[in-house]
Amino acid sequence: MNEIIFLALLGLVIWFWQDTLRARELAIKRTRRYCQDINYQFLDESVAMISLKPGRDLSGNFAFHRYYHFEFSPDGRNRFSGTSYVIGHHLQSIQLDHPDGIIIEGKID
Repeated sequence: MNEIIFLALLGLVIWFWQDTLRARELAIKRTRRYCQDINYQFLDESVAMISLKPGRDLSGNFAFHRYYHFEFSPDGRNRFSGTSYVIGHHLQSIQLDHPDGIIIEGKID
């Protein structure tokens, strides 16, 4: 009985790990493409998770809500912060904290 519980927990941990990696890759890919579309540089080619919360997606199904931090540059000299918001495996919005004003782009797919 203990082996079954252990294997179930191990399977759950492996699923969560793979789900997290898949969501992170989606955030990197879509954020990079968005920055290229508006002629900004996506710096360091990476994102860092700043928040993870359980919740529901737009269909009402269980999904994790993840916020990722990244940095971008409009000119190659200055670094600015941005946030990507992913629900499940869908990028919901990107926020660029630009000194001229915050840029928020919703529903990126």
